[in-house]
Amino acid sequence: MNTLAIAWDSIWHHRSRSILTALGVIIGVFAVVTLTSLGGGVKTFVNQKFAGIGANLITVSPGLPHNHLNGSSHHFGPGGAKAFTSIPSTLTVADVKALNHSHHRDLVSATGIVTVPDLITYHRKSPSASIMGVSSSYYSMQHLIAAQGSVARSGIVLGHSLAHSLFGKGHALGRVISVGSKTFSVSGVLASALGAPGFHPNNTAYLPLNTALSLSGQRYVSEIILAASSPQSVAHAVTTANHILASHHPSHNYRIITSQEILKTVTNTTSVITDFLAGIAGISLLVGGIGIMNIMLVTVSERFREIGIRKALGARNADILVQFLTESVLLAVIGGLVGTMFSGVATHFVAKAVGIPAGLTVSAVVTAVLFSIAVGAVFGVLPAMRAARLMPAEALRTE
Repeated sequence: MNTLAIAWDSIWHHRSRSILTALGVIIGVFAVVTLTSLGGGVKTFVNQKFAGIGANLITVSPGLPHNHLNGSSHHFGPGGAKAFTSIPSTLTVADVKALNHSHHRDLVSATGIVTVPDLITYHRKSPSASIMGVSSSYYSMQHLIAAQGSVARSGIVLGHSLAHSLFGKGHALGRVISVGSKTFSVSGVLASALGAPGFHPNNTAYLPLNTALSLSGQRYVSEIILAASSPQSVAHAVTTANHILASHHPSHNYRIITSQEILKTVTNTTSVITDFLAGIAGISLLVGGIGIMNIMLVTVSERFREIGIRKALGARNADILVQFLTESVLLAVIGGLVGTMFSGVATHFVAKAVGIPAGLTVSAVVTAVLFSIAVGAVFGVLPAMRAARLMPAEALRTE
């Protein structure tokens, strides 16, 4: 305790210098903790998004035959309108029907997805929106609930935000809107819902699958979404779906990917980016450590007489080493705690601004303190060893 009190007394009596010395550690800890906290918040946000659309969903998309190298496909999660691929589709409504009629307990339902490249218009209003053709089972798969009307009728169903853009707070049911050159009566409006990353169900219009195929002039569906009976039965559902599709597509020109695989890819990518940025931010911790070492070397030079007197009174080399090492570590820990405090404030406001559930965790605070101790200990060793090796007579001669 006496050693800690002496270290604190030295830091307090050189407050301005101590603050400037700790600034590098403050900035480094602030950057690292903020980035890792926000990265964790992003991963939590993505997990919540996928939980909202269902961890039991499976996407069948176009793919190259087995005798070709797989091409590049891009997925924004099961949900359809924003999913796209550079490979032409050969998936059909017949495939969807075969999957729906499998009667396998692990494969509950299937829906085709068709993207309609047209605009929606209503009385000169033409909001930017996606238009999809889906089977009736799509709504239950995506946990989409009708706030007005029904999703089971033959008209067009509007997402919550899209209906508001077209009709404001007015009643939407029965209104006639145009999709390209065709007109449709609004049969339902969905309640506000979450969507997979890149897909916005609230700003999407939904048509019956066959209607969308006819309207767009397409023969094939863009992709097929399957629902397994539970997240645990996804693997069995994939095996069943693959068996059925293989009988329709002997060349295996399709790809099957699960929500869990998409989630794993997204979270792994987020982790890599977060770790990379945290590593770059950690360079400032290195700079802060070098700053501590330089100031501690100056401090040792200024306190030669003190060191000489203490050694003349019986202090051992180990006592002097521990004294200066404690001072270095204490300086780094103070910087780490201040940086963590600032990080907590910044993380709170940034997370609130962008809408992610991020915040300081106990593990983040503990990690920040441990890193600070490590920085103080590593960069304080050289000055402490220099102080400990001073000979009493040499130290006392120094003015």
